[in-house]
Amino acid sequence: MAEHVNPELGKEAFNCPLCGAFAKQEWSYGYGYDMYSAQIRGDKKWTGDVEGFLFSKCTHCNNHSIWHEEKNILVYPKQTTRNFDLTEIPEILSSDYEEACLVLSDSPKASAALSRRCLQSVLREQGFSHKSLAQEIQDAIDSNKLPSHITDSLDAIRNIGNFAAHPMKDTNSGAVVEVEPGEADWNLDVIESLFDFFYIQPAKMKARKVALNEKLKSIGKPEMK
Repeated sequence: MAEHVNPELGKEAFNCPLCGAFAKQEWSYGYGYDMYSAQIRGDKKWTGDVEGFLFSKCTHCNNHSIWHEEKNILVYPKQTTRNFDLTEIPEILSSDYEEACLVLSDSPKASAALSRRCLQSVLREQGFSHKSLAQEIQDAIDSNKLPSHITDSLDAIRNIGNFAAHPMKDTNSGAVVEVEPGEADWNLDVIESLFDFFYIQPAKMKARKVALNEKLKSIGKPEMK
């Protein structure tokens, strides 16, 4: 399976956000026209570039995506650039994650608020329940159930979030509060690691066990318990 290449401002080729195909992109500035003149006299008077916006034309579907040059973001179509498989993730968790991804470029603050809530929901689903998100993170770290790369990331995101210094972050993970640089992205990285550990890998192991038991059964051997 070919690697998915996220859309990026100025990149020569990527997976088109409209048709999904990996294709070369043709970049241009948008031209402004006098609509009134065109409607009344039938001619289109050029009024200059559409300032601040660029257009990428997909050579596969011939449709245009719209980008904001200064903010370096995709304006249309609205989509997330993260490509995490949520097939095995409970909807109550995946919905907050998806929304946090979708608003990331427009509002890191809103994204962080949603991802904090999602992070807290994941931890509580696994039995780490406390009134404080910071304490829930600490309980998960102290449980010794998680691999070191996840506990290190959890500890880092707690420090980035500075929960102790901002009680609102500590007591209400859904509150819209100030976001430290990189916090919103890192929150999503940590959530993806937890999704993989708690949901995806167990589902893969279960599928492998089912396949192995079917093979053992077919040759007359006892199944794995």
